[in-house]
Amino acid sequence: MMSVAFENDIERQLRAISPRAELAQLEKIRAVLAAVEAGWSQRQIARRVGVEQPEISRLLKKARLRPDIRERTPREVLLRYAVGELDHEQMMDELEHWDYTFGGPPEGDPNADVYVRGSWDQIERAGDLLSDTDYQRLFEVTAARRAASRH
Repeated sequence: MMSVAFENDIERQLRAISPRAELAQLEKIRAVLAAVEAGWSQRQIARRVGVEQPEISRLLKKARLRPDIRERTPREVLLRYAVGELDHEQMMDELEHWDYTFGGPPEGDPNADVYVRGSWDQIERAGDLLSDTDYQRLFEVTAARRAASRH
């Protein structure tokens, strides 16, 4: 019979696979953007990364569709915690002090049928990256800021 500690280690390793892959993709996109900005061609980047040039083009397209990709986000903080790069206290400290934006209709068009996401939405959609207890703590810490954003 396996020890509980060993099973907890296995579970932690398995749960880190998806966040690790997401972080790797994020870091790959950032590195490709940096190379392009430094004047590298897509072919040069592809050779260095070990992929075909169309893959570099796809990564650049993702970067164009997500202009915030260069900046750290609450989701990235959660991912870095999930893979063990941050401890719980570091994660919560950063998330509690985050300067969140809150989603809603586009600015200047309050009656629009469109929802513009804010950084708080990443906390709302964190899934199993954030415990219910941690979510509740963040919810309470941001209550005044969320209320102020509605006015």
